[in-house]
Amino acid sequence: MPVSSDLPDWNDLRDLLLVHEAGSLSAAARFAGVSQSTMSRRLAAVEAGGARAFARDALGALALTERGEAMVLAARVMRAAYDDLLANLDAVPRPIRIAACEVTAQLFVADALPEWARQGRDPADLAIYDDLFSLPAAQYDILVTPGESLPEGAQGLEIGRIDWGLYAAPGYLAVHPVRPGANALDGHKVIRASGSLGEIGAYAKLKALGGQPAMTSSSPVAQLEACARGLGLALLPKALARDDGRIRELGMPVADASPVWLIADAKEASHPRIATFLRWARGHFRSR
Repeated sequence: MPVSSDLPDWNDLRDLLLVHEAGSLSAAARFAGVSQSTMSRRLAAVEAGGARAFARDALGALALTERGEAMVLAARVMRAAYDDLLANLDAVPRPIRIAACEVTAQLFVADALPEWARQGRDPADLAIYDDLFSLPAAQYDILVTPGESLPEGAQGLEIGRIDWGLYAAPGYLAVHPVRPGANALDGHKVIRASGSLGEIGAYAKLKALGGQPAMTSSSPVAQLEACARGLGLALLPKALARDDGRIRELGMPVADASPVWLIADAKEASHPRIATFLRWARGHFRSR
């Protein structure tokens, strides 16, 4: 029996799921590799005749309607079934897709994955992103990120902490000394965070200390390099900066340590591949 043209097909459901997980048409279009107008036309075709999948909430964000919730639920089930099919048909196991930033990859993930591999587990694919908080859930199985708490709609565990220090190059300090006991950065040039890194509580505390922005970057590695070249003061992970002889840690306390989380979307965390990784990670990082 032919399916009514008014009902969504798999392509429609996949697009709806991407828009929902990305949070906006523009973000969904970017991850799908199409223009925003193309993604908008696709959504309009699904919602033709008034069958709305999304409504705008009070803040202007896309919110699922009852019909949209049903379609997104179906899309998740279909995606999981498709992933399982590929895993069963392909002789090579599908990798666990891990998304991390430069720092969490270097300090936490890179050390853990060899142990995961030695136990004969599924291969892992580690992708590095600057703006983790804007990443749709469809782009990863596991996300490794600093944050004040476990995000809403996520399941996971705290795997460690990042200790912060305020650093400057000796050449900068020779011209702009930091007064002993200072509790503000007025008169100083400060390298600040952008993107999702700027949402970390430690960088909010740095901003509250004042100072003149000299540069913003979503990369702590880029911040370190700018700091080493005398551009200004930088708040950096101690594990990243303490062995770099080009910069000096100041005695000024700025922020407490930030928890680092290993998380999965709560709706996907029960998938056998993801659940297996989470169980292993809980034991691995507890032993550390």
